[in-house]
Amino acid sequence: MSETARLSIGEFSRLTWLSPKALRLYERRGLLLPDLVDEFTGYRYYSRSQAERARTIALLRRVGMPLERIGAVLDSTGEQRREAIEAYRVETTRAHQRAVALLDSMAGNLADGVPPETMPRALSRVVSSWAFVSRTLRTTAADLPSHIERTAAALVHRAGANVDRSQPLVVLYHGEVSWESDGPIEVRVPVVDSTTADGVEPEGTELYLDVPLGEVQFPTILRFFDAAREAAASDPYRPLGSPREIYLGGDPFRCQVAQRVLVTSS
Repeated sequence: MSETARLSIGEFSRLTWLSPKALRLYERRGLLLPDLVDEFTGYRYYSRSQAERARTIALLRRVGMPLERIGAVLDSTGEQRREAIEAYRVETTRAHQRAVALLDSMAGNLADGVPPETMPRALSRVVSSWAFVSRTLRTTAADLPSHIERTAAALVHRAGANVDRSQPLVVLYHGEVSWESDGPIEVRVPVVDSTTADGVEPEGTELYLDVPLGEVQFPTILRFFDAAREAAASDPYRPLGSPREIYLGGDPFRCQVAQRVLVTSS
C-alpha cells in the first residue's frame, strides 16, 4: 500500500492502536480530523501521515493529559511545545506529591486515632501594601490547578521585568468553586511599579493557615477555608473581602489559606 493511500477507520485503528470510538472522539474535539469523509456513506478515511499525530495523542492521554491541553500541545511547535509539556510535567508531579502526602497523613492519623477533620488553627499577621496585575475567570474544581497555572503564567508574561519576585502569587475566591460551581476566582501576580498595576492592596491584618502539601487540593483544602472563615468571624475580627490562597513557591512547594480582617477591638 502506498503512503498516499487512504485507510478506513478500522485500518487506521489497527495501525495506531486507537479504537474507532477514540478516533471519533478526537474528531469531535478537533484533535484528529479524517483525511476524507465520504459525503454519501459518511465513512471516514485517514492517511498514513496522520499516524504520528494519532500516536502523540495516545501517549499524552496515557499520562493523563486532558484533551484541551493536548490540543494546545498539538497546535504548538518547537520550544513552545516543550514548554507546554514541561508545564504539565511539573503540574502532574505536584499533584502526585500532594496525593502521596495526603495518603501518608491519613495513614498516620488513622494509626494514631486522630480524626483527620480536626480543625486547624489560624494565626494573624500584618501584611504590607502591594501592587498587582490580575485576571478574573470562572473555573470548576476539576480544571482549577491548570487554570491557575496558565493564568499566572500569562500575567507574569504581561508584567515582564515588573514582576515582584519577593511577593507570592495570590488567588482570591470571589465565589464558590466545586465540581459544579465555577467561582469566579481572581489570580493576582505582584508587581513592583504600582503605576502599571491593576490594583493595590492596602496594608492590613490577615489570618492565615499553612496547608500541608497533601491537602493542597479539592476538597481537602476546604477545611482550611472553613477554619479561616470561623476565625475571621470571631472577636476581635470581622472578615474583609474574599478568602484567598497564597502560593509561596520554592522547594518544597508551600501554600497558605488566608482571610483579610478588620480588627474591631484590642
